[in-house]
Amino acid sequence: MTISNASALDGMNAILFQENPVLPSDAVTLAWMSKMCHPSTTIEYDWSIDYNFVWGQVGTLVPGTQFVAGQILTADLTQNNLVTLSYVDGGFEFGPTSSSGKNGSLIIKEDGTVPGPGNEDQGSVGIGMSGAGTFVVPTLTNAGVEFDPKPTYWVAFGSFASSEVMDVSELTQPAQVSYPDGMTSAKAIFDGKGWSITYGN
Repeated sequence: MTISNASALDGMNAILFQENPVLPSDAVTLAWMSKMCHPSTTIEYDWSIDYNFVWGQVGTLVPGTQFVAGQILTADLTQNNLVTLSYVDGGFEFGPTSSSGKNGSLIIKEDGTVPGPGNEDQGSVGIGMSGAGTFVVPTLTNAGVEFDPKPTYWVAFGSFASSEVMDVSELTQPAQVSYPDGMTSAKAIFDGKGWSITYGN
């Protein structure tokens, strides 16, 4: 996907992020990909639809918080759709993935060692795509969190860096990027008033 800034808007990042119709209530959206995009410049993002599980050490997920993945584990919606999260010797770790989750969902089981609310070691856990986090939640003790990935892609301008927790209401002109069947590329041009998005192979 290429994003072009054909406006006078400066000092902002071109942000690609995902939204999901079904998310846990405490989930936050991360800036999936973000790069500075000055007027009359173009940037490019490339990804594959490969899911992953992620966790981070930061549990307070307010807008502007940087999520840093401590582990990224390959996942898919059938064979590797369930994983256990533990907290061992002062650090989080995933167990091996299994296929005992629900087809079409990604499930994280947090065991009794995982720190929850009020614990200074509380972290965050969630899912991502193509090696970067997309949605995370604060960790809970003895809990399960289920993600039902049916993501939609969105583009916008904003001040959030890659992997930062976003407040979507602070973004400039978010627009959905809907790839037609068989199309794998998109060109998005922002003219200051709105987006023009075209698709190709």
